[in-house]
Amino acid sequence: MLKAGPMRTRMALIIAAVAIAAGVAWLLFGSQSSEGRAYAAPAEATEAGRVIEAPASRTVVLELFTSQGCSSCPPADRLLTELGMEAFGGGTIIPLALHVDYWNYIGWSDPFSSAQWSARQNEYARAMRANQIYTPQLILDGKTQLVGSSETAVRTEIARQLREDDRARVLIESFHPESEDIKASVNVSRAAGVAGRNLALRVVLFENDLTTPVRRGENSGRTLRNDHVVRWMSNPLPLKDGSEPQTHTVTVQTPEQWNRLNLGIAAFVQDSSSLEISGAAIAGPKKNP
Repeated sequence: MLKAGPMRTRMALIIAAVAIAAGVAWLLFGSQSSEGRAYAAPAEATEAGRVIEAPASRTVVLELFTSQGCSSCPPADRLLTELGMEAFGGGTIIPLALHVDYWNYIGWSDPFSSAQWSARQNEYARAMRANQIYTPQLILDGKTQLVGSSETAVRTEIARQLREDDRARVLIESFHPESEDIKASVNVSRAAGVAGRNLALRVVLFENDLTTPVRRGENSGRTLRNDHVVRWMSNPLPLKDGSEPQTHTVTVQTPEQWNRLNLGIAAFVQDSSSLEISGAAIAGPKKNP
């Protein structure tokens, strides 16, 4: 964890400073309560793609900023995996692991790391007016941050946020991981309460069951398993103001090293200014305990 010690604190502050300088009418979900589940799994699968279940009315997006070079991160990674396998009464969680690149200089270059995820973490720091970034940091629905390995605090906050209805309805209409280029369509309806706000859709591809023997750095000699690893995130896809449902379609070229059988998709609606998330959906491989 980047917290104790002047060197790590100074490094976090420098990273944050550099990044900063560089820088629908509501569709009712019905009176039935959503059954808690880790993934909104496809109702059926065909060669043409997947038919996705109706969305949950309450969701929480978990973005874990982590690194294989950080010795404090494996417990947070394991917790994210556990949360992804659990059912949550009345809602759905969307676990995502974003591997940052600012730990790579220590000696181990995280194969899943990206400067894009480090930049996203800095965006949250600016939005939350935080003076540093660290790992493992967990951002919940773009508005709350916690130490990612603090299980009691994380579970308490998930339960609190799942008591609030989503303000946008997100439905993954189709997902085609078997195609040479992955294709997906996402439908969004915004609530009256978020009318006029600058909202955008983000679509994410993630991969499960990734195993890495670490040969250098703070985790040298360990074999790390990572789930929900974000492989790709779309640019913000603008949403028009108004009550009419809107559909966005994305096509992603997939590198050979991605295992299509372990790929999943998530989508969420985010305020472009505050970065708060108002609705989400997920579909993909069901992880079992």
